[in-house]
Amino acid sequence: MLPADLLVTRTKKDRIYPVFAKLDAERLELAAEVGAVYKNFAGRKRSEIDEIFAEFEQEQGLNFKLVRGLRTLLERRCVFKSEFAVEPVLARRAVFEAASSASSGRVTSREAREEVVENVAARLGVSAADLERSLWSDLESEVVLADFTASSLTPEELLRSYNLSLAQTLLFKSTGMTLEFKSGFKEIFRAVKKNGLMYSPKGGGSGGKIKIRIEGASSLLKLSERYGTALAKLLPAVVRSDEWALDAEVVVRRDRTPQIYHFLLDSSRSKGLLTTSRESETKKEQPVFDSRVEEKFYNEFLATPAAESWELVREPNAIFTGKGVFLPDFKFKHKEAEGVEVYFEIVGFWTADYLRKKFSKLRALPFNILVALNSNLACFNLLNFDLDLGHPTILYTRKVPLGEVLWHLAKIETEETRRQVESLSSVEICLEGGIIFIKDLATRYKVGKEAVRACLKAPGYSDFVVFKEVVVKRGLLNEVEGRLAGVRLYAEARRVIEGLGLPNPDEVLAELGFKVRWKGLDPNAATIELN
Repeated sequence: MLPADLLVTRTKKDRIYPVFAKLDAERLELAAEVGAVYKNFAGRKRSEIDEIFAEFEQEQGLNFKLVRGLRTLLERRCVFKSEFAVEPVLARRAVFEAASSASSGRVTSREAREEVVENVAARLGVSAADLERSLWSDLESEVVLADFTASSLTPEELLRSYNLSLAQTLLFKSTGMTLEFKSGFKEIFRAVKKNGLMYSPKGGGSGGKIKIRIEGASSLLKLSERYGTALAKLLPAVVRSDEWALDAEVVVRRDRTPQIYHFLLDSSRSKGLLTTSRESETKKEQPVFDSRVEEKFYNEFLATPAAESWELVREPNAIFTGKGVFLPDFKFKHKEAEGVEVYFEIVGFWTADYLRKKFSKLRALPFNILVALNSNLACFNLLNFDLDLGHPTILYTRKVPLGEVLWHLAKIETEETRRQVESLSSVEICLEGGIIFIKDLATRYKVGKEAVRACLKAPGYSDFVVFKEVVVKRGLLNEVEGRLAGVRLYAEARRVIEGLGLPNPDEVLAELGFKVRWKGLDPNAATIELN
């Protein structure tokens, strides 16, 4: 966004529009000149840069706000530093104390001033010139340009960024916004949630579009500045979608009288807005969390053994129900069992009205979802809320109990395995060869590996032994047992077993009744013996 005094708009009846910068040769040349100042003035004082831009503004006349807007965007990519030999506050204190203790008690001439400065510089171990530069180097006009991180930004990108910021600045004054879009809903709803915006569905728009209403900062009693910023931050996500349109009500004061105007913008009229950034194109997308509770749960789950079986997806997709749009916090997706997935919603601190709407959405979902509720909610009262959501519910205080979540996942996994085993009850699993990998059987019969293991333990498959990842014919195990006769070294036993094509020597040794005796950590020193 830009400062409010740099907002340039035009009005027509009840409509208000930002005055976007045209992407013509004149503006592109101006943007290039503004960018060149920061590219070429490294190490120069801010006061020197101010003088250059004062000339720019005089040349532009009434268009000076464009220069200031471009400068504002570029200075956000600048690093200004104070350069001094002596910390400025200490330097001033030392000079002022020396001046006040002079023989006359006053320093009224240039010669007397130079004498004071030279004496203080000698005492501080610096030159008089360095002390002079240090005295006021912390003032805003004296800081120097140390780094400029937007050197690769093209003039066109700068102008597009300015136009986007101009629209965002106007949205900051909005009392609300109606938004229609056809695609990109995942990113838009993620931005809505991330920025804490309040929205409500308004039914389907034209041409299969989604239509929602977002309340603006001016409609709230508190936190208007922070909420207005959040509303403006939504615009980049909207601009990146396809076939979108927005209608925002903007409050403008004319002669101290507030008037409401409509700011209309759509994808056909947004060609001059920056739709992405170089950083967003190269930076790998990382999970974004609404709270530390969500982030902590995510990281803790990834460290558990369950993460080997379940993929945890952050904000997987938007779900449309009769009660509105629902964007779950997480989705557990089983890595083996196709189609087995569980949504997970963490409900944190919200108002009572929001909580009632959230519960209404949860009850309307056509599938099961695991819900974690913060029992320390300021508005939470068991007498006021019906917790019969029709979904598994976990109450938490400071953190989501990971153990309870894992218990629910294990229960779902067990039920799915039982269902798959039942589906295979009338099927004879074909076992060809002495060594069969379980993952291949799971793929062939479209079930999970645990279901395959359970089915192969039936009496009809007694000629085979089921291990964790492979099924082995007993005849092959008998051959292994014969070859291990007289073998005492663990390393030699492994070579024998692996030489027969078995990938799991430790499991085979345990199945045949052998025990490994370790002597330190060296496997070459370990031996085997029958229990």
